[in-house]
Amino acid sequence: MKSTLQFSILLAATMALGPLAIDAYLPAFPVIADDLGVSQNQVSLTLSLYVFGLALGLIIGGPLSDRYGRAPVLLTGLGIYAISAIAIGQSTDVQWMIVWRLIQAFGGGWIAVSVPALVRDTARGRDAARLFSLIALIMFIAPAIAPSLGSILLWIGSWPLIFYFLSVYAVGVGVLMWFRLLRHQPRKTEAKEPVSKLLTNYLAVLRHPMAWRHVVIQSLAFSTVMLFVTHASFMYQTWFGLNNAQFSIAFASGVVCMGVLGTLNRRLLLSYSPVLLLKIALITQAGALLVMNLFLGINSQSLWAFLPMMILVGGTIGAIAPNNQSAYLEHFGRLSGTASALIGASQFIVAGTVSTASTWIVDGSIQRIALAMFVCSLLATLSGLSLANHPAHSDEPEAS
Repeated sequence: MKSTLQFSILLAATMALGPLAIDAYLPAFPVIADDLGVSQNQVSLTLSLYVFGLALGLIIGGPLSDRYGRAPVLLTGLGIYAISAIAIGQSTDVQWMIVWRLIQAFGGGWIAVSVPALVRDTARGRDAARLFSLIALIMFIAPAIAPSLGSILLWIGSWPLIFYFLSVYAVGVGVLMWFRLLRHQPRKTEAKEPVSKLLTNYLAVLRHPMAWRHVVIQSLAFSTVMLFVTHASFMYQTWFGLNNAQFSIAFASGVVCMGVLGTLNRRLLLSYSPVLLLKIALITQAGALLVMNLFLGINSQSLWAFLPMMILVGGTIGAIAPNNQSAYLEHFGRLSGTASALIGASQFIVAGTVSTASTWIVDGSIQRIALAMFVCSLLATLSGLSLANHPAHSDEPEAS
């Protein structure tokens, strides 16, 4: 148990680099805008474009991790992330900040793709799902504390200090990962494919009959959450009139619920399959959003009718993400890095596109935001209901 917990903590600490890069500098937006002489909307581009840079890093990093091993790709990604974080802190205009954020996101993609692949290299089936659930449970702390951490660093110094902290954190994670885990991993000994054919392995993954269903589930479920994150400040502060402290509590409540459902999911995996629990979580999320839309139709100003459903919607990700990932990767062994990259890149591209488009479509209407979330969740649920409760093992296609 101790080794499993240590393994999970290491991987969770590594995965936390993603939410920290997204959420930690949110409180600094006004300060960055003033310092660089731009609008907050231009600063927001550094967040929106980060998602697409992350997807590109996943697409390229996945096949490379299958060919060269997890350690080289993960450590290189950590190096890119750390160096670019320092460069972001040194930026004197928003254009260079955007460039370095894209580079940081690219390194973040190499980091993110390595963690699910390491889990797949270590465990299978329910054991893998329980590992994913434990990692998610530990990692939920990052998005909960990231804005507060950013505020503290902003109070201590200036906004570049946030990115200097991210750089130091990435270096620390790299050192721990190497000495505690990566140097003990077996080296890649099998024959390596030509680099020119690495990307064709995506075709091998896509030929699997179940791959697209899991990709759709992950992308749309993540889009549901991204729609909330994108409009959370508007919904809670502008629409319902919460102050900064109340907003932080309301936002963190969803993260706490995610941790609670993640813990429950981990226990239930001892008796039930990941796919069955995935279906239950998807139905719960869609049901909560349906009730939310009905409440908003009756009284759009009632926070206490809206908040419990919103907390439940965010919480269900604690069961949807680990169960879907483990069920998906169960179909892939040798190509687990490529498979992880495909599902990760797809979720970021789709969610980034949906959240960006929503800023034009919703037009200051909380009802439209809730309806868009429900549509995404409903489509994810319909895809999930088509899955077999007990998928076959080791039916991986041949690489191209």
